[in-house]
Amino acid sequence: MTASRSRNHGSHNPGWMPFSAVRVTLAGVTLCGLLITAPSDAQAQVQLFPSLQGGTQDQPDAQTSDQPSATPEPTAPSGMAVETLGAVDTEAVGALPDTAVALPPDLWTGLSRSSIAALINGLTGNGDYPVVRELAKRLLLSAAALPSQESGTPISVLHARIEALARMGFAREAETLARAGADALRDPDGLAALARSQLSAYDLPEACSTATNAVTPSNDVFWQKLIAFCQAVAGQKDQASLAAQTLFDTGVEDPVYFTLMDSITLGLSPELKALTPEGAMHYAMLRFSGAAVPFGSTDPLITQLAVQQSPDLDVAESATRRGLLSPEALADKYLAEAFKPSALDAPLEALDKISPAAGRALLYQVLLKWEIPALRAEAVSVALSRARSDGLLIAIAPVFATPAMTIPPSNDLLWFAEDAARLFYMTGHMDRARQWHALLRSHATANADSAASNARLWHLAMLSGETGQALGQSRRGWDQAIIDGAEDPDAGRAYLETLKALVQAATGGEPLASEAELRADAMAAQPETGIGAAALPLHLLSRAAEAERMGEVVALSIAVLSIGPAQQLNPSTPIAVVRALTAVGLQRDARQLAMETAVLSAPNPVPMDR
Repeated sequence: MTASRSRNHGSHNPGWMPFSAVRVTLAGVTLCGLLITAPSDAQAQVQLFPSLQGGTQDQPDAQTSDQPSATPEPTAPSGMAVETLGAVDTEAVGALPDTAVALPPDLWTGLSRSSIAALINGLTGNGDYPVVRELAKRLLLSAAALPSQESGTPISVLHARIEALARMGFAREAETLARAGADALRDPDGLAALARSQLSAYDLPEACSTATNAVTPSNDVFWQKLIAFCQAVAGQKDQASLAAQTLFDTGVEDPVYFTLMDSITLGLSPELKALTPEGAMHYAMLRFSGAAVPFGSTDPLITQLAVQQSPDLDVAESATRRGLLSPEALADKYLAEAFKPSALDAPLEALDKISPAAGRALLYQVLLKWEIPALRAEAVSVALSRARSDGLLIAIAPVFATPAMTIPPSNDLLWFAEDAARLFYMTGHMDRARQWHALLRSHATANADSAASNARLWHLAMLSGETGQALGQSRRGWDQAIIDGAEDPDAGRAYLETLKALVQAATGGEPLASEAELRADAMAAQPETGIGAAALPLHLLSRAAEAERMGEVVALSIAVLSIGPAQQLNPSTPIAVVRALTAVGLQRDARQLAMETAVLSAPNPVPMDR
């Protein structure tokens, strides 16, 4: 707390109130009928706190004391479905936009409640793999039966799920789940989890409404800080400033909170450069105050806020790789980058004069500007090649895939067909991928380069679920094409072994000639390089897969794939995850992960001659 804060407090509060008196004031007087002026992007006023009065004669539908109150059904925002598992456990609620993608309700079978909570509490990140991020949301949002409470302190799996979603950057999903599970969030800890989810989603009216229900029975510092913030948001700056000063005087340590309260209530410029904001409260206060967000926070939501404020394209691309910025948002940042007309007219000449990120922004603008298919294909091909070299291919591919959909497959673009098919396989545009792949197959008999490109795509076609005679045609020559396609033949051979293991783990198919070849390859295998998961989680992953404990498999998979950048993981880690996901029936996710791993682990290709 700054000295200026204390002086300002003294100027409009000549007498100090004892701390207990402040709490009475907060609980009994100042929470009624507060109005909040919405942030600058909304002009209307909204009521921050609901009225503490009961129904009136002007409300004919209000229940009287003689009418029993019905238990409300869980609700969710438009487009979000809510599932419950009967009256078995009020925590067994789910909330997914599409219940068809929900994991089965027995996904936690075989585990104790404390083990389930331990797995969920251990989810601190979701890695670089897009499929893993989606799997994490499905795990945490699926309705699932839970075992009975164990003796001792009750364990709330719902609290753990809500907090994990917020911790991983899924703020809106966290609030939705909390709303759906409101019946299980009546205790102080549950209400705190609900309030944090609302702050994470920047739903200040709901967060402050939750605070009014919790402030009377709880003296927890969290609620005192939230009430003071809510008063500031509602325009009651004197009361908010006094409440914050009281917290500071009683020894509460939270320099970010007090600095932001100074900014909101006293109009001081916040100095956060040496501080690290963390958590839902800081996130909501940063958004409301409009303060510049320093980099360095490990909190995904605060990192997202910092990225949104920053014009730095390198930061934006890194955030997209981590799933903290959507491909659409990155595309908008690419479009916002300013270039000279000469660079837009001759982009390939300008690439070596600007940063790699700016180069991709230039190529993206050119892709949208140019009309000649060959020039547009050139922009896509160069952008993907540079993204691969920078370890950003999976993150950048969706940005370029959408406009590249308008480039029609043609014989004139045969040189581009392999790049195009790979782009669309990895981004899920399977029909377009197969059109480009079919173009290569049609030329494979007469054109050796087309035959090699066709073969190099076999594993992606296999992992996409393609079947039939054409797939068998692509399989011929696959082994040698993979080796020959790598700039370093030794790297190509190592990559081939990785692909064989991925295909076998994801599909059960046998890309090897025989069981004897499998053992010969094992005997000749070289030590892997890169980051590998620790032995214990891999052992538990294998054991959980054998016992078909889906929830544990998914949680451990997320954990082992989040230990470092995807391109630095040694192949055995994602291969083990692919095998485990397949074993518990998540074949589609296993194949998608195998495809992403195949793309990420590819060695540098032989430079193309066109």
